[in-house]
Amino acid sequence: MNNEKIFKSMKKKFYILIIFAFTSNVAISQMYKANSGMVRFFSEATIENIEATSKRVSSILNTKTKQIVFQIPITGFDFDKDLMKEHFNENYLESEKYPKGTFSGKIIEDIDYTEDGKYTATAKGTLKIHGIEKERTIKGTITIKDGVISLLGKFYVVLQDHKVKIPKILFSNIAEKVEVTIKVTYKPYVKK
Repeated sequence: MNNEKIFKSMKKKFYILIIFAFTSNVAISQMYKANSGMVRFFSEATIENIEATSKRVSSILNTKTKQIVFQIPITGFDFDKDLMKEHFNENYLESEKYPKGTFSGKIIEDIDYTEDGKYTATAKGTLKIHGIEKERTIKGTITIKDGVISLLGKFYVVLQDHKVKIPKILFSNIAEKVEVTIKVTYKPYVKK
């Protein structure tokens, strides 16, 4: 089975699980999904900066319960150099063994999703990278314009927290703390 088929299968299972978890006693109109967006990570280091982006991010937002979930396939990140991508997937994040990164949490603030505006949003939950779960509080901004919900978040991941091993010879190439930026735009979930 190739990576694309595996991704589609995982994505379908992810949505089914999330929809069942979120829709018990909740109206579908309060469910929003993002099938695309952008996740970027940036590592500033002495020798060279490392940057990668992925447009293969999925997210579900339940505006009633405040629950929010993200899933990102690790192999979906694109780098400037193919060798960087190979090292990232095979040596550091071991994407065959740990194929996705996830965040599952709850937005703390009360946000009126019917009112246009820019809102501070803090999500408290579990970030899972490289098979290691860490409780995190992540700050971001939710923008609502003409009924469209967009989210922008920025946070840091300490590689050691998720047992991502960097060979000593490469310590000057890769920062111990990586900046992660995520942008998604939600659409109302429509039951098919």
